[in-house]
Amino acid sequence: MLIAILHYSKPPVIGGVERVIGEQAAALRQLGHEVEVLTRHEWHMANWDAVIVHNVFTMPFDLAWTKKLIALTRSRPDIRWINWVHDVRWSEQVPKAVHVAVSEFRRLDYMKVTQEPVHVIPNGCDANAVLGLTDRVRELKLEHAGLVLLQPTRFVRRKNIEFGLRLLVELPEALYIVTAAPDPHQSDGAKYFRELKQLAKELGVSKRVRFLGEKGALTDHDVRSLYHMSDLLFFPSTQEGYGLPLIEAALHGVPVFCSHIPAHREVAVGATFFKLTASPKNLARKIKANPAVQIRQLQRQMMVRLSWPRIIQEMLEPLLSGGNAP
Repeated sequence: MLIAILHYSKPPVIGGVERVIGEQAAALRQLGHEVEVLTRHEWHMANWDAVIVHNVFTMPFDLAWTKKLIALTRSRPDIRWINWVHDVRWSEQVPKAVHVAVSEFRRLDYMKVTQEPVHVIPNGCDANAVLGLTDRVRELKLEHAGLVLLQPTRFVRRKNIEFGLRLLVELPEALYIVTAAPDPHQSDGAKYFRELKQLAKELGVSKRVRFLGEKGALTDHDVRSLYHMSDLLFFPSTQEGYGLPLIEAALHGVPVFCSHIPAHREVAVGATFFKLTASPKNLARKIKANPAVQIRQLQRQMMVRLSWPRIIQEMLEPLLSGGNAP
């Protein structure tokens, strides 16, 4: 479809609506639509299939343009006009359009001025851009995982990665991310890695553990992105001299579950400690019940719910084609 998106200003101007229309346009283009984002001085008539008007019908910053567009909704019924309502400050005239409110609160507000249906379509959010995720981490699509455990570590036996594999058995919805690759100059590290892969196979969790270093070393930006997308740091080392990931996780606001060893006790902030002899089943129960972990899961679920491609395909495109939003 040939689509125009209208507002009083547009990116790179900074503002909430400006960000919304920029991301909306990008997602529509990604889905195959031709899109122009236009302001008052750029506006022109063309063979538009649809015109999405953000706030111009309801915020009278340029009342002459508002009234002209409202008149066009009546004289050009061949165009699918979408009245995207973020705010309501003017309602003396209601356009002949499909009305979309960004929340249930705003829908009820706008229902005071029109008897026509008002659909609720939330503004999406390009969470990948907001979080600054690297392409490598985006490709993992961790927002769709049930639970994400992160262990940034090398393949050294004292890192106790096998504990994470056994824990994975008790968390059937979980994905376990281990960052390192075996060091080719360290024979025992390579042997340990092979043992871990064999154990994962025996436990039936091979498809839910990612040894990311197998496909090349991660950058610092990749690791920061993994912290953003993880529900908890899992650090079951049997011995450490310090434990830097405990600090990094705390700075990123990631809940920490770590072994009860002296260095961890000294370094960790707000961590949940467990004994090295802890039962994986009991530890899994504590992880699932942890409020901070649950909040992290909800944040990733929000990424899916407010994904622009999802919103456009499931909610906006039906309206653009003349149907009704679900």
